[in-house]
Amino acid sequence: MAWFSSLLLKSSNPKLRCKAIENLAESDRSTDTELIFASLTDADPKVRCAAVRALEKRNSDDSVPSLVEALSDSNYEVRQAAARALGRLKDSSAIEPLTTALKDSDPAVRTAAAVALRALCWRPSTRDELARFEIALGNTPSTTALGEAAVDPLVSELRNETAFYRRAAAEALRELNDPRKIKPLLESLRDPDFSVRISAVHSLQHVTSEQVSGEILRLFRDSDNHVRLAAAQVMSRRSDALPGHFLGLLEDENFEIRLVAVQFLGKIRSPQIAEMLIPRLSDPDVDIRQETAAALGMMSNASAIEPLVFCLADEDKMVRRSAQRSLEQLDTYWFQTSAAQNARPQLEAMLDSSSEWVRSDIQEALAKLTPSEAVSPENIELHMAAQPDELPATHSHLADS
Repeated sequence: MAWFSSLLLKSSNPKLRCKAIENLAESDRSTDTELIFASLTDADPKVRCAAVRALEKRNSDDSVPSLVEALSDSNYEVRQAAARALGRLKDSSAIEPLTTALKDSDPAVRTAAAVALRALCWRPSTRDELARFEIALGNTPSTTALGEAAVDPLVSELRNETAFYRRAAAEALRELNDPRKIKPLLESLRDPDFSVRISAVHSLQHVTSEQVSGEILRLFRDSDNHVRLAAAQVMSRRSDALPGHFLGLLEDENFEIRLVAVQFLGKIRSPQIAEMLIPRLSDPDVDIRQETAAALGMMSNASAIEPLVFCLADEDKMVRRSAQRSLEQLDTYWFQTSAAQNARPQLEAMLDSSSEWVRSDIQEALAKLTPSEAVSPENIELHMAAQPDELPATHSHLADS
């Protein structure tokens, strides 16, 4: 049957050539072995992979050198198959080329090389080798302990075809303060996978750079809510963040992003910012309403009094309490202001539509808003007329004298 397999190797069909190689792997004839070696240069990578597996199975004297040569094949599947075969053959002469394969451009090849080296009981001789070895085996987080030696291997992993590994590399780089990470992480801010973009944002949070800030701000318009939230959270902690950056986020569809914007703007005690925050007192999210009510009390803007009075009828107790405290911060006698009095009719109207547990707070507010009876001159005259028409005894004694 060897002659038939030799004939199949001349077929134009790669599947038939692969089948021929599988048959030749069972032969002990040296001529058949030479045919397998020759197939390592076949035009089809599937055929070359079949030749690699056949050489592993035959395990002749020339198998390991030929498999080592296959580690440089143009196709990653061939290189991966060669690395796996060398690991199973456990020939120590393959250690050095397998160590080089830890830097292969394809992650599957790097993993196969690491597994093969582990089977050969190999021990890294440098911190760089150790970092690449651990990353290839999936132990990416542990490489941060290696410091700057881990930067280049982690940067290489940012180009991994699998998003999970790219994300792990970006997260690990967060722990390393090395300028070499900046450019590749900036590129990762445009990664097609949203989780990688998020990890890259957090890894750049402590890098002081106008370019970094600009790229993070660009993510405020990202299509993914999670990315926009991460960008807003990181940007809110940067020293070059400006109020104008966050004003647009007050209208974001995601409540967490709106909350970050309110929290950031609330730290800027400006009457102008207060005007922008007032609409958030009607936000559908209770945390945002509470945060906004609390922030307005620190901004010294009387225009917030009337909307804060309306918040005294909010369905949430904490919002009502925050509004009450902010009103007292703005003006101890807030209930005497014209803005508060303007809110009184609407607050009264809310009594009928409010829940039972809210009505008591509304009534308490209305009691403050209701002015006490004024003491007019007419009331004074009526008061005096009602007194007894006699003088005190001391005064009568002086009159008699």
